[in-house]
Amino acid sequence: MRILAIYRHYWPDTTPYARILRTILEHQVERGHEVHVITAQPGYNDIQHARQPWRESLGGVDVHRIRLLPERKSWRLLRSFNFAWFLLRATLHAVWARNYDVIVANSHPPVLMGIVLRIIKGVTGIPYIYHCQDLHPESAQLGGQLRAGFIYQQLLGVDAQNCRQAQRVVVLSDDMWETIEGRGVETENVSVINNPPLDVGDGPSLELPSIFHDPEAFYVLFAGNLGIFQGLDVLVKAVRFLPQRVPVRLIFMGEGLAKPALMEEAGLLLDERIFFLPHQPVEVALAAMREADLGVVSLLPEIYRFAFPSKSMMYLSAGCPLLTIMEPDSELAKVVREYRLGYVANRRWPQIVANLIEQAWRERHTWTAARRAEIQEVCDALYGRDRMLSQWDRVLSVCDPEANREFTPAEWPKVVQGDAPKHVVANDVFVQQPNAAGENLTGEEERRGA
Repeated sequence: MRILAIYRHYWPDTTPYARILRTILEHQVERGHEVHVITAQPGYNDIQHARQPWRESLGGVDVHRIRLLPERKSWRLLRSFNFAWFLLRATLHAVWARNYDVIVANSHPPVLMGIVLRIIKGVTGIPYIYHCQDLHPESAQLGGQLRAGFIYQQLLGVDAQNCRQAQRVVVLSDDMWETIEGRGVETENVSVINNPPLDVGDGPSLELPSIFHDPEAFYVLFAGNLGIFQGLDVLVKAVRFLPQRVPVRLIFMGEGLAKPALMEEAGLLLDERIFFLPHQPVEVALAAMREADLGVVSLLPEIYRFAFPSKSMMYLSAGCPLLTIMEPDSELAKVVREYRLGYVANRRWPQIVANLIEQAWRERHTWTAARRAEIQEVCDALYGRDRMLSQWDRVLSVCDPEANREFTPAEWPKVVQGDAPKHVVANDVFVQQPNAAGENLTGEEERRGA
């Protein structure tokens, strides 16, 4: 099978999805498939990289890089031009080649990527897999980037059509699955496949920043994009409620649009109890998670319906207890409670968040090495790399003209949602979980798995 992936920030760029897509594609090479990627030079978040070859083979994947104009994150007009040029070149490549069996693409840029995939499909007949790391325009509207109105409704209809025409739509959670269903889209082609922890390989361990060298400190870590959807100001405000006896160090590791406002909000607490570190290599971030007492996962209200914070998997893979600041009925909050992986704030109130941090500090001696190892085991069982890859194998097999498929789309195994996600695995395949009466759940209680 010939697979084409379209993603502007492929490895060695620094987006988490760059590593995730690399894992998926190199696994397909190992299975004997021919895999190509259309991408560009790395430069996400203005992070400087050595220039990469315009065409090369990485892990058996044939990588084609498109020339774009130099840009910075704040240069919106130039970034828009580069996105448009990249999408045009990717479209021309797919239309000119015409000999791919399937196209895999992340839903970025939002909505537009789906339109491009539909155009390619209309011209060439090549099916596509729409990998939604988040759902737009809903999340943009909630984040204040887009007003509810005519344009919003039009974009919503366009992306619903992007989903309808996809061979498969892959989302990250049952919450996102329900959002797709709420658009009025039939969900027979929608799969729930979560991202695994990022693969850091076997490279040398990197030294932690010196701020982590105080053995008496209680480290609360947020590592990732400091964006508008995270609502991180509640953390800064929570530190003000903590008594001085709690030796907290709140550390923000990363870059993003919200960083200047967060630093201003920190005020006199900056470099005293609240610290900001620039973007770090994944290896350093993972080492920091192993050292941290709490790893923070925060989303603005309702965002959980349209996105799943995949950084959770990195924290859990490091054995780091979670401080989850999002709705208690979200999938992640249910998992945290069911498997005792940390703490869930039932309100986005600074006082409540502060109380949880203080509670975690008082209970710090209960988070022993053995208990942190249990967190890692739960992470591997729920979100492990091998499990994710086996699900992707089945998704892609639908598009393989030479595959002797075990499943047809109507026979795909299912994930069932009860009071909390009940991900039951038998021979790496999702199966239905009976309820307390021994009956298989049906109808609205069913969730499509892979």
